[in-house]
This record gives sequence, C-alpha cells and structure tokens, in this order.
Amino acid sequence: MTREDGGGGSSRCCFAMGTSLGGQASMTLLLRHGDLFDGAACLSPCFQPWTIAHAMSLGGRKLKDKRIYLDNGGDFEDVKVPLLVWQDHFTERHWWNPGYFWLDTHLQPGIDAMKTVLDMNGVDYEYNRIPGGRHNEREWARRIDLPLIRFF
Repeated sequence: MTREDGGGGSSRCCFAMGTSLGGQASMTLLLRHGDLFDGAACLSPCFQPWTIAHAMSLGGRKLKDKRIYLDNGGDFEDVKVPLLVWQDHFTERHWWNPGYFWLDTHLQPGIDAMKTVLDMNGVDYEYNRIPGGRHNEREWARRIDLPLIRFF
C-alpha cells in the first residue's frame, strides 16, 4: 500500500500488509527493508522464531519510527472460536473456506513473543485482540479498516 501527498508534495509512504504467513512476510519486509517500508500490518501473523530473533537483534533501531499494527483472533478469556460457522463454508466463490477454529489461538505465543520484543525495545505499535475471531478472509475483512486507519 502506498500513500502519496495529494498536495503536490513529494511525501510518499509505503506499507506492507498481510495475513497469517503474509503477516510474517510483512514484518520481515519491514525488518529487512526499512528504507523502503514505513510500516507493517500483521493480521493473525504466523511469526516464526527467526523473525522474532531478527527483530530482537535490531534492538528497535529500525522500528522506532515505523507504524506497526498487529492483531489476532482466537480463544480469549471466556469467548471461544465456534467450531463451525456456516457463512465460512458456503460462499459464492468457494464452497469450502472453514476459517480454522484453532489456528489463531495457536499463533498467539508467537505474537506475544513479538510484542515482548517490541516492548523491550520501546517500539510503538497497535495491538488488537479479536475474541472468537477465526482464521480466514471473511474475518480479516471485518477488521481491515483498523490498520488502514493507523497508517493513513
């Protein structure tokens, strides 16, 4: 995503956004190419240990002036992801898009680790927990406005 100054100026911002493994890729792009990206949005990200370690090794140097958005669904306190949601299984384009009920819950430890690294290094970010949120496009579409608001 890019934002250009409509007033004739030369201001240009570029952000990476992804879901699941694409959320990991968005953060990796920001970590490796901070000169090209001004921020990253990671929705239900699947952060792997090497990405967390890379963020830690930078000590926040490349991330202090960046805009970062993280979120995740899954089980949270007394709200559980329902086993089946009929809207996820029967759509016009796909007859099977289950939105795995267990996946966001299992991704939370990696997200917590990334949040800890960001906190330890004084990096500003926004994090939203979506109780009961499933791991699929229909659920991400419900909250796609949140990172866009943060970035723009």
